[in-house]
Amino acid sequence: MNPLEQGENIVHGRWWNSELKDSYHRLPPRAESKVRPAVWRLSRQSAGLSICFHTNAPSIKVRYKVGGGLNMFHMPTTGVSGLDLYATDANGQLRWCASRFNLSFKDTINYEFKDLTYFTSEDRGYDFELFLPLYNEVKWMEIGVPEDRELRFIPTSEEKPIVVYGTSIAQGACASRTGMAWTNIVHRESGRPVINLGFSGNGQLEEEVFEFLAEIDAGLFVIDCLPNLSTERSEFIYDRLLKGVSILRQKSNAPILFVEHDYANGISSQQARDWFTNSNSEQQRAYKAMKKQGVKDIYYLSHKELAFTQDSMVEGLHPNDLGMRQYADAYLRKLRKILR
Repeated sequence: MNPLEQGENIVHGRWWNSELKDSYHRLPPRAESKVRPAVWRLSRQSAGLSICFHTNAPSIKVRYKVGGGLNMFHMPTTGVSGLDLYATDANGQLRWCASRFNLSFKDTINYEFKDLTYFTSEDRGYDFELFLPLYNEVKWMEIGVPEDRELRFIPTSEEKPIVVYGTSIAQGACASRTGMAWTNIVHRESGRPVINLGFSGNGQLEEEVFEFLAEIDAGLFVIDCLPNLSTERSEFIYDRLLKGVSILRQKSNAPILFVEHDYANGISSQQARDWFTNSNSEQQRAYKAMKKQGVKDIYYLSHKELAFTQDSMVEGLHPNDLGMRQYADAYLRKLRKILR
């Protein structure tokens, strides 16, 4: 079955579903004429999107085609172009489903999750969530189960989402598999919908993107763009943050969380430490100015709270799976305080 033929609210993890019903993109088609070409191109990649369905099948097959390269020099194929499947049983227990080598990356990519055991009751089955590629565009997809088993797609939640505007780290670099992106971890473990608007190299606090964020009826906005605004770009941070928050506050009173850039690679590089410290200082200055202006419900997540170590990174810029776990844990601690 083609998920896009099952109704407009089947793709989880995004807004604008009525405008995006024929694709696995993250920004509506009208954004192409408003945002920079790089942002538009990245918005066509399916980071943070998922398909939810119910079945009691002993095997689940997925086949799909992507539109870009399968991997990157610092990120594996399973994270860039692969899938990840999780199940929730009748008791609410989350169960990761391994593909174990039952996958192939060719012109058509094939995943098979086989020998699935329903420990609580096969008749009741499980609710499944299939996380889509972090760094590739899905051209088409089909999900299949044996003909004598049920396959029922689950529509999106009506709960107000956590909306993340960020960089390559938010988009998912460099998770080894799609479920390990920190936004997907936060979604699973908080139970809240998360919209991933991370744009690799292009999370630059731009007014045009804030205009689209303001269209979303969010439960929380996360602004995590500093990794793309170090060196000479740090001079943009103060003014762009104040402008962006002004745009959001014209339409939404949702809490806003500002996140610092952690400089784990500053352990061995004073230059890197100086770059990131300067960016964080500019954001702190903007945050204090907003507090002084009386902007309400704004919060801050510092690099000390992220608590990266020298084991958390791939090449000094992007977190590995350990770093993604640490990132998610820091967010979850903060979100529990904000969204009580």
